[in-house]
Amino acid sequence: MMTNYRKGLVAAAVVGALGLTGAYAQTPDSVDTRIGTLEFEQGFPTEETARKVFDEIDYQRAVQAYLWGYPAVSFESIRIGSLRDLGADLNDFVIADNYANSKAVWLTANDTTIYGLTNVDLGKTGPLVVEIPPGAIVGIIDDFWQRSLTDVGLPGPDGGKGGKFLLVPPNFEGDVPQAGYFVVRATSNNHNIMIRGIVQNDNKDAAVANVKQVKVYPLSESSNPKPNTFFSMSEKGSDTLPPEGMAFWERLARYINNNPVQERDLFYLAMLKPLGIEKGKEFKPDARQKAILEEAARMGDAIGRVMLFEGPDRFHQVGEGLGVEPFPGTKWHWIFQVNPVQQTDTYGQIDERLHYTYGAIYTTPALGVMKAGPGGNYIQAFKDKDGNRFDGGKSYRLHVPANAPAEQFWSLTLYDTATRSMIKNPGNDSARSGLDKLKTKADGSIDLYFGPAGSAPAGLEANWIETVPGKGFYPMMRFYTPKEGLYDGSWKLPDVEVVK
Repeated sequence: MMTNYRKGLVAAAVVGALGLTGAYAQTPDSVDTRIGTLEFEQGFPTEETARKVFDEIDYQRAVQAYLWGYPAVSFESIRIGSLRDLGADLNDFVIADNYANSKAVWLTANDTTIYGLTNVDLGKTGPLVVEIPPGAIVGIIDDFWQRSLTDVGLPGPDGGKGGKFLLVPPNFEGDVPQAGYFVVRATSNNHNIMIRGIVQNDNKDAAVANVKQVKVYPLSESSNPKPNTFFSMSEKGSDTLPPEGMAFWERLARYINNNPVQERDLFYLAMLKPLGIEKGKEFKPDARQKAILEEAARMGDAIGRVMLFEGPDRFHQVGEGLGVEPFPGTKWHWIFQVNPVQQTDTYGQIDERLHYTYGAIYTTPALGVMKAGPGGNYIQAFKDKDGNRFDGGKSYRLHVPANAPAEQFWSLTLYDTATRSMIKNPGNDSARSGLDKLKTKADGSIDLYFGPAGSAPAGLEANWIETVPGKGFYPMMRFYTPKEGLYDGSWKLPDVEVVK
């Protein structure tokens, strides 16, 4: 005869079995999803369901890999465009010796700076010396993920006094000299070095001459380095934008094959493997992979565009962008939502990185500084005072209060929403700055105007930038060596207003 205890165990077992049977009985034979109905037979996926799911897995992962790879493809596109359009190979310099202009398509370049930049490959050169002259130089050394290795020049460890930086390849095991160098351990083989010559006392030629004193050469040739060649980008057409379609993936595959794999990227490389992109192997996608990659590139580009123009609001809403607005109550946003290492203590800045690198290039501790001193900080707006998008067929006014908080100078540039490069207008002139001869009011403030041909206010033509009807644009304002007024609320830039 069963004891009450044994009866209880049996009853519990029966109830448990019935419960499990009921749970299994509820497993659906079909699941309605955004990719259609997925059919299962006795719990097994049908052949069509398996195909749909694997295609969807690969598509979703391809989109995320596109967003992850965008900074590297952007820098790879600078390398390719510099060689193809200007003739500048590795260790050669591209220089804006007569400033940049809208003939060249470069993400948010401006026409107030003497740029000098070069692409290097430590896998080919070994340890590399970057020699910076003394003077008004502000420079950046980034890897192709657009993460900062170091500043050089005024904001760098050389402090504007000049010095030699030694880039040591990753996993390099040879002897590394320490004396006489600022030693920097590189994160990859491909890096981009960008120098800005600051024009002082309206002497552009002196700034150009100083940039041309920058030298890049292998450590092995340090006893007799070869002179670097400088190729002018001024008044020349060049295109360094990341490409569409399969060309994007080809450039990403090339970068992956030319650089060491980093631990943070292992999952992304796993996502790319079923799509034909694998470290150490030639990229030869089949028809299925091509179709998925092409669609993912279209979606990825659309996501990048949305993240650029709507990202600041998204960051603010999720509580990550408490400092999104430089002037609370206006439409202006800080540009640098991403930090130079692209991560915090608790997460990697995926959205912030895409927001920045889809619209711009280079990160550095000297850009986006939230305090007065050497370096720079930038703001941009995507809507006017009334909350409407900027339209090249309308006329606008921006009132710049007196004493703009920039020790060196400020500049205002208009960018094309399609290319994120300087707007192309008949005068090939898309910016104004505190260095220009602008008409100033009695109180020291300045009114700037943007609008289509014929809309310049009489007597204020010098303060006017021509826009193009049918084209969207957005303004970006830069503050070089910002002053405290940019941060303490004592100076505020109002919104751009429609001229009615």
